[in-house]
Amino acid sequence: MKAIILAGGQSERFGAPKAFAEIDGKMFYEQIITVLDSMNMFNEIIISSNETLASEFKGARVIVDDSEHKNKGPLSGIYSVMKQDFESELFFVISVDTPLITAKAISQLYQFMVEHVIEDQLDIAGFKEGNHPIPTIAFYSPNCLPIIARALESDDYSMRHVYQQTASDWIDVSSVDDDTEWYKNINYPQDLESIKK
Repeated sequence: MKAIILAGGQSERFGAPKAFAEIDGKMFYEQIITVLDSMNMFNEIIISSNETLASEFKGARVIVDDSEHKNKGPLSGIYSVMKQDFESELFFVISVDTPLITAKAISQLYQFMVEHVIEDQLDIAGFKEGNHPIPTIAFYSPNCLPIIARALESDDYSMRHVYQQTASDWIDVSSVDDDTEWYKNINYPQDLESIKK
């Protein structure tokens, strides 16, 4: 099983590449790698990024977004990795702007996926907050690849376009016994400052 850290966004709202922002003395991407490594669950951690940032990452393989689909958001990153590593039975996808992710949350989501993958033939299992799916903290089956490819060819390359066309299910973030905001995106500098307090 492989993990994909999505780190190719423009970070316009944040003002600088979020992957290299720091929390607790580690860059966001390093923090996520540390959590993923600690689980002994993934045989490879891959960073999906763009040509500009690719050489800046250390400690993980980097796959640059496919040239024909660059600048098409998270789907482009997932597609670019899946296309090269189609043999993997499952991919865990995490956005780099979610640096507070915990091993406990990932383990619980994995258990949910395993329990439902055969009976419900799930292709995507992720978290949701209330009624809002969080497709950038989710497990994806390689069966999603053709649907992602079609979405990227269309003029709607939103994550919703994919998960509404696949067998997907979501568990609420409140089901994880953890009172931190481990699932929160850091979109603005003030988001990071509020976490550091």
